[in-house]
Amino acid sequence: MRSLIGQLGRALLDFALPPHCLVCRQAMVEAGAYLCDQCWAPIRQVQPARCPRCSCPGAETDCANCAAWELERVLVLGEYAGPLRQAIHLLKFQGQRHLGAPLGRCLGLAPEFAASMSAVDLLVPVPLFPARQRERGFNQSQELARGLAQVLGIPLCEDRLRRQTATRQQASLDVAGRRQNLEGAFRVVGQLPAHTCIGLVDDVVTTASTLGACARALAGAGAGRIWGLALACPFLRSGGP
Repeated sequence: MRSLIGQLGRALLDFALPPHCLVCRQAMVEAGAYLCDQCWAPIRQVQPARCPRCSCPGAETDCANCAAWELERVLVLGEYAGPLRQAIHLLKFQGQRHLGAPLGRCLGLAPEFAASMSAVDLLVPVPLFPARQRERGFNQSQELARGLAQVLGIPLCEDRLRRQTATRQQASLDVAGRRQNLEGAFRVVGQLPAHTCIGLVDDVVTTASTLGACARALAGAGAGRIWGLALACPFLRSGGP
């Protein structure tokens, strides 16, 4: 009975206040989609020719985007632009927590990554410093990882990797500064299964310094292969972004 009353209440609310796309504000029929079909379309767009190491579109060899990256591989859903960038901003900075799981599911269901995702044994979200997480109210990487776990059926380890120091914002630092800023920032509680391929989940990867610092901590605790799984990257292509 309570479920029926709840469904009726939501139906009446949608009738009085029709749902709108969070990105473009266009009216929608389906309330739980959060974004309209037009805004979801570029996020779900298949990029057939990608760098095998960082997913940069159109860079199958000699990729300028990941030349200085440490990780073996980073699977990135799309470019940090357009509706994907707007959706990430809504998630991180405007408290739209419910966007996390659908965006994570989009990454997990990307056709070009289907074979690769099957190699991942365990999902680990990049942690926030506790004070930052209290301020935001949630960890966006954790929300993304939950959506990924739903569609992939891969175990999710949410509390083994921890951020133990409050660091400066990475955006104002160069590559060397970013690495130094994060040195020793992460620690692993306990040991991890040996020979495990861990998928480190983050929202945006730029220089991969954060993922690299997490990977070093995980490797020190016995992890095997470590990949990054991210929503977006401001891809650097040959000749500029």
